Amino acid sequence: MKKTIIKKGIILATIILSSISLKAQIKYGVQLHGTLNTASFTAETDTSPEKDWKFGYGGGLFAEITVSKAFYLRPSINYLQKGAKVAEDFVIEGGNTSTQESRVNLNYIEVPVVLIYNIGNTSSKWYVGVGPSFGYGISGKAEVFETTHIGSQTHTEFYDAKAFKNIEDGGAGFKRFDFGLNAVVGVHVLEKGMIQLGYIHGLSNIANKDDFQGNKYNNRSIMLTLGYRFK
Repeated sequence: MKKTIIKKGIILATIILSSISLKAQIKYGVQLHGTLNTASFTAETDTSPEKDWKFGYGGGLFAEITVSKAFYLRPSINYLQKGAKVAEDFVIEGGNTSTQESRVNLNYIEVPVVLIYNIGNTSSKWYVGVGPSFGYGISGKAEVFETTHIGSQTHTEFYDAKAFKNIEDGGAGFKRFDFGLNAVVGVHVLEKGMIQLGYIHGLSNIANKDDFQGNKYNNRSIMLTLGYRFK
């Protein structure tokens, strides 16, 4: 059911982006994103892993469709990187220690549909917006670096898996479909440009639950966006 809803959302947002209305004033543009990514997650372990931010980037196309004097709709379609960095320390046999560092790299086609409000009046440079964001994972990788300290010796192992491949096939088992809420605040500059700060709060649990029922993984992304409108 969730997959069907998300699929329909992506199709609807893409149609909105590509449709041409004779009555509405429509502007088109391009945008580039720099992202700081992490995740909210739980796992079936007794440890407390430490999370860190992971840098990413993206870019895409957007449209601005006038709704009223102060409001307009901004659908867009983007390539966007998400993911997280995680570190865990373990005590193993003989009182020795092991450190496991994981990096999750996820690449999405992301389709947010944001309702924008010009603060104050139609000529205001500042704006805020909120709306849903639909994602589809196209590629990615989960990497694990494990360092074991036994006495004075150090042993390091590395292994990786394709993020969206099934676990039984050697992958990490992440689900491709992602849904979240997108909030933005920005300013129009030099007539056709914009600088925007945004946040995507992932609501979908994309972790594999078939083998590990207690696992949860929700994407979190902060974005700095530079945009330019052609019309």
